[in-house]
Amino acid sequence: MSEEGLPPDRNAFMRLIGAAQVPAPPGKVHMRLPHMREELLNQLPAAHGGVVMTLLDSVMARAAAELPTAPSRTAVTVEMSSRFHRPARGALLAEGWVVHASRSLCSCAAQLLDADGGLVATASGTFKYWLGKTSAGHPPSGG
Repeated sequence: MSEEGLPPDRNAFMRLIGAAQVPAPPGKVHMRLPHMREELLNQLPAAHGGVVMTLLDSVMARAAAELPTAPSRTAVTVEMSSRFHRPARGALLAEGWVVHASRSLCSCAAQLLDADGGLVATASGTFKYWLGKTSAGHPPSGG
């Protein structure tokens, strides 16, 4: 377990920022960033936009990959659009879900909430199912 009580994430970058996937209702993926370290802040101080976009991107890619009919357990970003609604401060929860999927591409949406449930940011994106091996050596059906 990490110091925040979350299991270490399988993705090295998520581990670096301190985020991890947590249980979610069927059809959704949740990632939690329980603690906002100083290194992740901008000058406001609030979470740097790159941290916000990373959380949104990650939950959408994982939602695509966890779809029962997905041809791969890895989905890579083709394009992403994000909207920042308010500064991201404190613990954050990203929620992602699939909007539409085909054999090779998946459209997803996401939102980022603060500890009070306030909407911080939203995103939509298109993801391509990765059919080759990953750096961890996982085949397309591996997680």
